[in-house]
Amino acid sequence: MLEQAKNQKLKERWAFGSLLLNLTLSILKFVFALITGSLALMAEAIHSFSDLIASIISLISVKLAAKKTKEFPYGLYKVENIAAILIAIFLFFAAYEIIREAFFSEAERSIKHTELAIGVMFFAMVATFVYSRLEIKAAKRLNSPALLADAHHIWADFLSSVIVIVGLIGTYFGYNLDKYAAVIVALFIFHSGWDIFMRGLKVLLDVSLDKEEIEEIKKIIYKHPAVVDIKHIRGRVAGSFKFLDIELLLHNYGLRETHRIVDELEREIRETIPNIDSVFIHYEPVRQEGLRIAFLTCKNKKIKDFSTAKNIVVVDVSKNLDIHEGQPIPVEPDEKEIGNIITKIGVDIVVSRHHPMNFDVRWNLARAGVMVWETEKDDYKEALKEIINSWKKFNK
Repeated sequence: MLEQAKNQKLKERWAFGSLLLNLTLSILKFVFALITGSLALMAEAIHSFSDLIASIISLISVKLAAKKTKEFPYGLYKVENIAAILIAIFLFFAAYEIIREAFFSEAERSIKHTELAIGVMFFAMVATFVYSRLEIKAAKRLNSPALLADAHHIWADFLSSVIVIVGLIGTYFGYNLDKYAAVIVALFIFHSGWDIFMRGLKVLLDVSLDKEEIEEIKKIIYKHPAVVDIKHIRGRVAGSFKFLDIELLLHNYGLRETHRIVDELEREIRETIPNIDSVFIHYEPVRQEGLRIAFLTCKNKKIKDFSTAKNIVVVDVSKNLDIHEGQPIPVEPDEKEIGNIITKIGVDIVVSRHHPMNFDVRWNLARAGVMVWETEKDDYKEALKEIINSWKKFNK
């Protein structure tokens, strides 16, 4: 949660910085457009003003995206994607304005102080280039679509600044080169806008996570020995955050052990995949072929009985004699409590010093089909070898 709050503050700072940059450029270009009489500079002032509006939308969306209410319990994360679509529309408008200014403007560019106009546009070009590059890195690091869209918009402003500078230099030397550059840049701007628009639209329609992320999640899950199979993985993106719905088939462990396994899987997924908001894991128990053996032990795993055991150690032995040992299940040294747990965790054999003294416990174990294996061994691993050897002989 602390990391999420820190990222949220960083997003807001970058969005606010973008707003200040566009406000400064809008005022600067407008003032010098009036001084120099440059129509191109005035067009750029209008373009920067559209950037300012986009930055305001971005800042508001980043702030709203972190809010959770009773009406919106999953958060307003998608506000970021709505903002990204709106910014993409501004990019389309910017591309149109550049083409219109380059080819369809009938006004003649009569500039009084070309050097001043070039100086202002050079400052705008450097400022937008530096800020857009830094904001793109921050957007990728923070996984924010709104910041990424805003950075692309500022990059479009940089490109249009280059066009205006080329046009101003051409005017200064008596050449007109900005028309041809305008077409190329406008196409790049349109492409960026289309990419942002489609990514935002896909998220609003609950597009799945990237295939690479899904495969990474599968690797995390399948490497756990308790997992038999994955029934499905569904993931969606909302703003910067991801939601996962996973259904697994697990070996039939006890309730505590299964919860521990699921918690462990969730922790590993969160550590590997960035910006996970929630992971919902539904699991179904699957009875594997082989033996499930419960050992009644003390805390140092020495064999005890139903009235003295402090732990239950569950061991699964596959038909290929692969052995999987679960985490010890802590219990109170009470025959009835231990008997109840043993009947609920689906074991074939319970290994103890001797049978339980309580008749009800013995009867319930028999009804559950659980064999009580008495042993004189102290070490549960020695008792395990004894059972496996007997099982091999039985199978032969």
